[in-house]
Amino acid sequence: MLSYFLTVVISGVLQAWKKGFRKVVIKSDNALLIDIIGNDYAADNNLSELRLIHDLCKQI
Repeated sequence: MLSYFLTVVISGVLQAWKKGFRKVVIKSDNALLIDIIGNDYAADNNLSELRLIHDLCKQI
């Protein structure tokens, strides 16, 4: 289930970037997802989606 939410976040961030937005606020009712992204746990995670989100955040 977490993988689905991660895919949605990635899709949303990429769509926003294509429209020229560089600072994107991610909101979700999935506390685990926000905790993982916000506390930089994504860098050391085995899920490829989490590592991709981490890499995208570092590009800003």
